[in-house]
Amino acid sequence: MKKINLILIMCFGLLWAQSAGELQQKIKQQYGSLSSFQAEVVQNNYYAQIKRNIEYRGKIYFSPSRMLMSFDKPSIQRLLIISGNAELYDAASNTLLRSKIMPEFGRMNPVEILQHYWDKSQVSISERQKNRWRVKLVPKDDPMLKELTALVDPNTGLVHSLSYSDFSDNTVSYSFSGIKLNQAIPASVWKYKYPDDVQVMSR
Repeated sequence: MKKINLILIMCFGLLWAQSAGELQQKIKQQYGSLSSFQAEVVQNNYYAQIKRNIEYRGKIYFSPSRMLMSFDKPSIQRLLIISGNAELYDAASNTLLRSKIMPEFGRMNPVEILQHYWDKSQVSISERQKNRWRVKLVPKDDPMLKELTALVDPNTGLVHSLSYSDFSDNTVSYSFSGIKLNQAIPASVWKYKYPDDVQVMSR
């Protein structure tokens, strides 16, 4: 009986690994040659120390080397990343923070982060439905992220939601709807006139 159980465990483990590998290939096929990504996005930030959630609603636009997350609820915020330069505008405080980011941090965005961490993590599939698989990534020896989870369509590799947490149990979650792939993004999306009296900070 123990031998049979061991064989079953080994078989299920092999099937599990195959499923995870197949899912990764689907994700690579979907996002590997991506020219643009647009979607409605809901971002939820949970701060464990103060036990508080803050939800933001807006849109995300992505193309290779640049990304914009533009929120209008609960207040106007814009995070623009272009070729290693980031701008974060907060209308409530009328501040604009400009900074440079390292290339590896540039890929830690909602569109690419799952692909960025996949090969550096222990991967498991914790739940399977017809059009949604819940995949969990536990990064190996990463100083920032504790784990990532995502809901992925196993047929297309399309990521419908994802979240990641740090070692203080703070969590950032994203949910996408109205996803558009490889469609032209209007040039006006990338342009924004900041108030004349905006407070600019650089680092």
